[in-house]
Parts: sequence; C-alpha cells; structure tokens
Amino acid sequence: MPQNIEVVRSRRRGDKLEHALYAAALAELADVGYGRLTMEGIAARARTGKAALYRRWPTKHALVLDALCHALPPLPEPRADRSTRMNLLAMFITISDILAGKTAFPGLDIVGQLLHEPELRAIFAEELIAPRLQVIDSILRGAEARGEFEAGTVTPLTARIGPALIVQHVLLTGAPPTRRELSRIVDTLL
Repeated sequence: MPQNIEVVRSRRRGDKLEHALYAAALAELADVGYGRLTMEGIAARARTGKAALYRRWPTKHALVLDALCHALPPLPEPRADRSTRMNLLAMFITISDILAGKTAFPGLDIVGQLLHEPELRAIFAEELIAPRLQVIDSILRGAEARGEFEAGTVTPLTARIGPALIVQHVLLTGAPPTRRELSRIVDTLL
C-alpha cells in the first residue's frame, strides 16, 4: 500500500536567505546592469517573494550596497615575516582579482556602471578603495620606518600608485595584470 509522503519545503531564513539574496542581486546586476536592475528580478532569481527583499532593504540601491560589501574579499593582512615587496604583491593580487571579476565582487565592467551613481561611488570608495589604500600606506610607511625608503619619500599619494597602474592596465588591455606584471608594478613602486 503506497504511503502518502508529503514533501515539505523548508523556507530559507536568516543568513541562508540573506546569502541567497546577495547572490541573486549580484547575478542580476551582472546580467542586466544597475539601470535595469529591479527588486522583482532579484526576487525571481532568488526564488522568493519581493516582501523578503523589502523587509531587509527599502530600495534596490540599499540591497546592492549591502551585496557589494558582502562580496568583498577580506583584506590581506600584512605579515611581519614577509618583505615589503611580498606584502604589496599580496595586496595588488587581491585588487587585481577584484577588478578582474575573480571574486564574488563584480568585475570592472559592473563597477563602471556603479560609478555613475554618486552614493554607490561613495560606498565603492569608502568600502573597497579606502581600506586597501590604508593597508598599502601602512606597508609603505613601515618600510620607510625601517629605512627601506628615504625619510619623507612616502606621501599620501604613494599608496595610490600601484592600484592606479592595475586599473590602468585593465582599462587599456581589457585584462587584469599577470603575476609577472603585478611584480613589475610593485618593483616600480618600490
């Protein structure tokens, strides 16, 4: 005698649902761009209702900001057992991977769209750029304190040189710098 087996769908809740919503927002952003991004599209992609989105985020803007911040890879910590060169190379590899779309964070093509939105640009600068520049600056200032650079050589703009060369490489070639090219960028900076 066949038994009636009831299939019970479990609702995603908490972190599980939030991660699914972030993934859907980033996937939708990559597919349709920020201008055509809708809460309805994100909800459909996440296989949930719009209410699940609106309970957490009042606008697509707020959701995209949170999804982008969630997708950022952790900052590489400078290590005392590494040389200045190796600490900088680790940071530059991370920046290159982010811009190349090798992480959960959208690649440079999506970032370009976001830069047209003033609030998103500010968040991009505050959440992605500023912390990485601070780490690079601390690596360079540590090297300066150890006598690897002449005193006064490191300025507030020095930390921007490596990331600027990485972005320029991506813009001019359409591809991220190779490890060898990143090594050259580090050597140029040093």
